[in-house]
Amino acid sequence: MKATVLIPTHDHGPTLIHSVASALAQTVKDIEIFIVADGVPETMRDVVRSVARLDSRIRLFEHPKAPRHGEILRHEAMREASAQAVCYLSDDDLWLPDHVETILALLETCDFANALPLYWDREHGLGSWTVDLTADYFRHLILSGTNRIPLSCAAHTMGMYRRLPHGWRTTPAGTPTDLYMWQQFLSDPGCRALSAARPTVLCFPAFTRKSMSADERVQELAEWSGRLAGGELTAQALERFVRECARMESEELASARKELDAVRRSAEFRAGKKLMSLPLVGALAKVAYRLRDRAASP
Repeated sequence: MKATVLIPTHDHGPTLIHSVASALAQTVKDIEIFIVADGVPETMRDVVRSVARLDSRIRLFEHPKAPRHGEILRHEAMREASAQAVCYLSDDDLWLPDHVETILALLETCDFANALPLYWDREHGLGSWTVDLTADYFRHLILSGTNRIPLSCAAHTMGMYRRLPHGWRTTPAGTPTDLYMWQQFLSDPGCRALSAARPTVLCFPAFTRKSMSADERVQELAEWSGRLAGGELTAQALERFVRECARMESEELASARKELDAVRRSAEFRAGKKLMSLPLVGALAKVAYRLRDRAASP
């Protein structure tokens, strides 16, 4: 078994159909899929159980509702994992077919990895959270309490998980569950971490979809499942990157011009320019520059 895919779920039964389908469609076929059901409501149980029967690689772990998001249930399921790599998938997100393949390539040389965090905003289109775990800045950013890695983008080796002091555990109130887990990995100085730079995941943040009905969310995932199969995400991600680079360059240039204009309008600049225009001062300045260059020469 090359990878264990862990999918926590509570009351998103219909969307689970599409997220699990994206896991089953991976180019890496040698996987096991754990659906960890945390107190699934009676109205959703038939849906979850029917999804679990889609493929022999799926195992369903049914439990009564646990504290917070059922983190302790994830830890229990991890004890049953037979693979040396663990990938996570939210029950309302989608993977591209090469996600597990991409993550496994990263985990060959690291202990914790993340896919490029892309999300779909219904008003503004494709967006992303910037993160590169090879840079100390982003590692410290997560440790200080800012999460840039959605559940569906994270993965790690079982060896690293077993070295942690706790693993998945009930998260303190007010702290994001995923962040609390990632901090355990990244607080270990020996944990090697890498970030992918190409899109293999598309997230649909639930907190921006509170006004959507369950049917609308299912329809959204159904539409995107077809679009992802056609390679649309990669094309849109590239377009967004190009436009974002252009925007940043134009803003930086505009800011630099604004600062330069402010300097030119300052009294000190005008006085200095007037002083340099005097013949004697200008000549002395030229001599000073020549002496400085001569002193700097070997």
